[in-house]
Amino acid sequence: MAYVDPSVMTYTIQALAGVAVALSAVLGVVWRRLRRVLLRALHIDENANKEVEPDVHRIDGGTPTGASLLASADDAALGSRRRQGQAKPEQLRWTTRLFFAFIATLIPVVTVFVVAPLEIVAASSDSLYFGVGNIWQPIVLFAVALLVVFSLALSALRGRAFNVTIAVVATLGVCAYVQAMFLNTGLPPADGKAVEWDAYTKVTVVSVLVWLAMLAAGVLFSLKKPLAFKGAMGFVSIALVIAQGIGLGTLFTQRTADGSTLGSEKPYTTMQGMMSVSDKSNVIVFILDTYDNKYLDGVLEQWPDALADYTGFTRYRNSSGSMIPTRYALSSLLTGEKLDETDSEYSNSLIRGWYAEKGFVDEINDLGYSAGIYSNDTPNGMTALSQKTVNIHSMPAFTGNFLDTVGVLGKCALYRDLPWLLKPAFWFNTDDINNAVMPHDSTDLSTRPYLYDDAQYYQDLKAAGLSIDDEGEKGNFRFIHLLGSHYPIVNDEHANKVGEGNTTQLQQSRGALEIVAEYLRQLKELGVYDQSTVVVTADHGEWYLAPDIDGPTSPILLVKPASEDTSNTPCQVSEVPTGHVDLWATLVDQMGGDANAWGGTPVYDVPDEPRTRYYDATSVEGDDHKYTWIKEWKINGHVLDWDSWEKTGQQWPINSD
Repeated sequence: MAYVDPSVMTYTIQALAGVAVALSAVLGVVWRRLRRVLLRALHIDENANKEVEPDVHRIDGGTPTGASLLASADDAALGSRRRQGQAKPEQLRWTTRLFFAFIATLIPVVTVFVVAPLEIVAASSDSLYFGVGNIWQPIVLFAVALLVVFSLALSALRGRAFNVTIAVVATLGVCAYVQAMFLNTGLPPADGKAVEWDAYTKVTVVSVLVWLAMLAAGVLFSLKKPLAFKGAMGFVSIALVIAQGIGLGTLFTQRTADGSTLGSEKPYTTMQGMMSVSDKSNVIVFILDTYDNKYLDGVLEQWPDALADYTGFTRYRNSSGSMIPTRYALSSLLTGEKLDETDSEYSNSLIRGWYAEKGFVDEINDLGYSAGIYSNDTPNGMTALSQKTVNIHSMPAFTGNFLDTVGVLGKCALYRDLPWLLKPAFWFNTDDINNAVMPHDSTDLSTRPYLYDDAQYYQDLKAAGLSIDDEGEKGNFRFIHLLGSHYPIVNDEHANKVGEGNTTQLQQSRGALEIVAEYLRQLKELGVYDQSTVVVTADHGEWYLAPDIDGPTSPILLVKPASEDTSNTPCQVSEVPTGHVDLWATLVDQMGGDANAWGGTPVYDVPDEPRTRYYDATSVEGDDHKYTWIKEWKINGHVLDWDSWEKTGQQWPINSD
């Protein structure tokens, strides 16, 4: 540790103070001169409506001229006293009003409609299909249009109406800045889960009071000291714009989770190859998000025939997962890697390494299969996966709908920058942004983004149907991630979108099985069911934001090997201890590779005997929902029995580098 002598610090402070004083003097001189130039350019007479004393000279009252001058002076003084307190209305040229209207509008437009959406996109780059570099053009164009329209509208006002209006507009911009910087503590995440707004009553009241106090102060200042207010407004506006501009400038060079920059073209997941299968061999994995075995038990109790089309399948009810939440689980499932005692922490750079190194997707390619990965929760691996899959490409320049884009990003900005009282009306989730910004109606699947919209995928599947397309030498591998049982709960048991509040998680879970069943029926119609291996599982089971899990969590696992012998056999149930630990071995074995190289055992070869399995759970703490630790659990016994679960004491800190 370095040591600094206190006396050295004293001298340093004194030197800095001297520099500050000198700089303030210089800035004062510069400001005075700049002020004169600005006032002249705007045709503002700072002595207007003021009593200006004439030059002083001696008057001889004994002469007729002197007596006349004295009488005139007395009359002027009497008139001044009579006019005291009756200020003449301020008169400003239109060009001057336009200038101040522009300055007033600049604060809210830049703060709310430029900085907020770009910062939100930058902060959410892991969850969005696009980056700052892809959407800044419509944002800036919209902001310029707002500046022009509102500046012209405000400049049409005069007198006190003009002063009060620009005061309200400028102060609203400052309020939005203060809200974003200081009053958004504990803002609920945009994860699709319903928010209990009643839990935020205290902060709601505080933010409303702050906004009202600032607005009142701004209006009062503009009425009492209109010229001084305009000067202060100009200074605050320019200072805030410069400060936020510097911050925005850094966004384009910041690194995303997969190592690319926010300003560069971002790879995104297209639907290319999603509707094609091989007539030689297929290995298809469906990931139904959050689908727990407890949910499947509930579905089968209410709809006993839910698995009627799953012929040749075995349901492994005693299945354990790998990691939670989604992006952590998928990074393990798609690479074949898992945290161990040699890892000091869980970080983006670590996971980027998992994707970049030779792993599970490389094995798929080496075995002669074309790999299609259809998920939007692989932020650390997009660049690497774009070189290993048939469907992940760099996103071109902005090609979305202008109004949809500015509309949804404006909504996000208002959610962030408005007081708490108004936030519920502008609440959103990342799927809303992705669906609005990306061109999701293209018939060209090589450019059409894959979106988490189970109901739409179901309709596309029924309308377009699967087709035969041999992309790989030996066959096709498809990894299809659906919303499954995850929030928001918007689909019914028939996989139709009916909206929140009109369905239940159990109904949506039943609908997810129907989507897969339609896929299976089409495999049978194409005559490729027997030579297709199909796995239906979840990235993780039931999960919630908490420091520790407090009950069992078990992702569903249903497996149908490629076989002619069992294709017409009803779905069976097995209680052998298996799970994601055996998934890679199962898939590699079905593709003709060496299952033993992947550490597990093909699920159909797992013996029914005691076995210890491990599961990594993420701790989420605080009102800001910070991911802090990944804690390891071991499971000895049936996964659905909480008594089988025990912490090992092994844990890894999460570094969000």
